[in-house]
Amino acid sequence: MRSTFRPAPLSFLLLAGLSLSLLLAIPSFAQEYARQEVTVGTGLQSYGFGPYINSSGQLSTDRHYFYSTPSFVYNYNLSPSLALEGSFQPTSPFRTTDSRAAGRETVAMGGAKTGWRGKRLGLYGEVQAGVASFSCGDWSWDAKPYSHCAHLTDFAIEYGGAAEYRVSSRYALRLDAGHLLMTQFDHIVQRYPDGSPFVYLGGAVTHHLDARIGVTRSFGGLKDAKPELAPDRQAWDVGVLFALQPRTDPPFQYLDSYPEWGLWSSWNFSNHVSWDTTVLHSPRNQGRLETISFQSGGRAFEVLSGAKIGVRRDHMGYFALVRPGTITFGETERQLYSLPNGHYKFDNGMFTNPVLETGGAYEVYLPRHTLLRFEAGDAQIFYLPKTSLDFGKKNYVPGQPDPSLFIGFGAGFRF
Repeated sequence: MRSTFRPAPLSFLLLAGLSLSLLLAIPSFAQEYARQEVTVGTGLQSYGFGPYINSSGQLSTDRHYFYSTPSFVYNYNLSPSLALEGSFQPTSPFRTTDSRAAGRETVAMGGAKTGWRGKRLGLYGEVQAGVASFSCGDWSWDAKPYSHCAHLTDFAIEYGGAAEYRVSSRYALRLDAGHLLMTQFDHIVQRYPDGSPFVYLGGAVTHHLDARIGVTRSFGGLKDAKPELAPDRQAWDVGVLFALQPRTDPPFQYLDSYPEWGLWSSWNFSNHVSWDTTVLHSPRNQGRLETISFQSGGRAFEVLSGAKIGVRRDHMGYFALVRPGTITFGETERQLYSLPNGHYKFDNGMFTNPVLETGGAYEVYLPRHTLLRFEAGDAQIFYLPKTSLDFGKKNYVPGQPDPSLFIGFGAGFRF
């Protein structure tokens, strides 16, 4: 069973708020701000068991629940509307689950926050990356459940938005809401004396709603807002991209990183709105167990194309991404049949599934019309239903959505 939280409506709501805050990022030069801000509050995070294929071969979704945590956020304000940000959740209630994400959770992340700041109200988009550690991620059933606990740490990324209401020049009330993703890779819990696996937990990319509310206190001298420079608009940004897309292959639960490389381009309508396209190729993972299933397997060719909305300031760009597309796998099972010598053989072929990526991108504009680009988000793969043949009999494979984390690094030219 794979643990996750169904995020589709959540992603659209968070990206809508993130895009709105970025579009409203218009500097107001009559404002005052302090360099440093600290927010102390409480967090609310979801956790649950998400889509899986039950014993009847049907797609099912189990419950999810919420738990509260202490929360600390630090902001170093580069301007009234742009800040470097770090968040820390030191502990949580003990999770009693059958997955790796058991025990008490510690989350530490860092990133950026940008948006619009008025006299009282502020609206921002934010993206952070870091780690999530679980106090009983590795455990065994000895005399009782959760015996012999050991820490396990996973990579995590979160995107979302924040709203602030200033009650004075030093204090504000703050509300954050984000889509938190964690990559929980495959793990062998116990082994036989000869070293072979005995207890094995499959990997997954899990989804969580992460909300925080707290009180913000600013420190240091108050500064007057100054005009911010914006880079000149260019019609096109074009470059190369290297990406990692950790994902599982249904119906298996092996989580692998799947490195990819390709090309990207942005057709810029303005400094705020662009049409963004990425084309990627993923080779087989050399030296690893190659998984070929009914809906995925082999090499992959992925195309993502959609809206990029945000702001460009001081040689930097901050954007929200919403890009639908497709991913085509080169080796998927079509039929299984017997040979005259008594052996059996698989007949494999290509298969295409829809994809929807939601996330954010950062761009650094360098001299001579060059730039660097970093992007991260959730590339949700909607595996389509399929009918295969097993020894002449039809075998129906149901469709299912499956999350995958998308992380890309690239460089390019502006012209």
